[in-house]
Amino acid sequence: MACLFLALSLAAGSQPAIAAQATSKPLARHEVQPGESLFTIASRYNTRIEHIVEQNPQIDPDHLAIGQVLQVPRDTVIRQKSRAELAEHAAKVVYTQTGEPSNYIKMIPCKLTAYSNSYESTGKHPGDPGYGITASGRPAKEGYTIAVDPKIIPMHSIVYIPGIGVRYAEDTGGAVKGTHIDVFFEKDSLCRDFGVQQRNVYIIEEGPRES
Repeated sequence: MACLFLALSLAAGSQPAIAAQATSKPLARHEVQPGESLFTIASRYNTRIEHIVEQNPQIDPDHLAIGQVLQVPRDTVIRQKSRAELAEHAAKVVYTQTGEPSNYIKMIPCKLTAYSNSYESTGKHPGDPGYGITASGRPAKEGYTIAVDPKIIPMHSIVYIPGIGVRYAEDTGGAVKGTHIDVFFEKDSLCRDFGVQQRNVYIIEEGPRES
């Protein structure tokens, strides 16, 4: 489940891409301007929020000071699939008579729960930094977004969940550990009705693991 500013990746969101090694990348000197956040700065330099924080441990990620100078890694991420590409990929999945994908990398028995953008799920209100933004940097979207433990299911993996459909691993959360998947829904009522379920989840395409 998405919670507060966990691991810095959910709160203001990592950028929409797959991480490469940050420490070996060149650093840019950036002076914080009015209205900027770590999310906008990270987007500008094609990096991730946690990579900026690693280089600037003294900062308060939620309260940047205008004029504050940051050392920002450049180009620490590579491109991920667009949602249009994901929808196209999902449409091409072929299923067997038993409902399993005909081709998949692995099957993992998982515990499933559900979350939304609500304060109960994320600890954030509309207007708060990072509200509604996933660890991939994209807005959470029903029909696409699931939160995973990247140690088990790498970020940016394409998975099939029986009874739910094809989803994309683009979020993380402090309560999402091990073989636990949090499925995003827009409405809190759907999250409550979903409860806790057990399903076999199929990894159709595995995202690159971070260096």
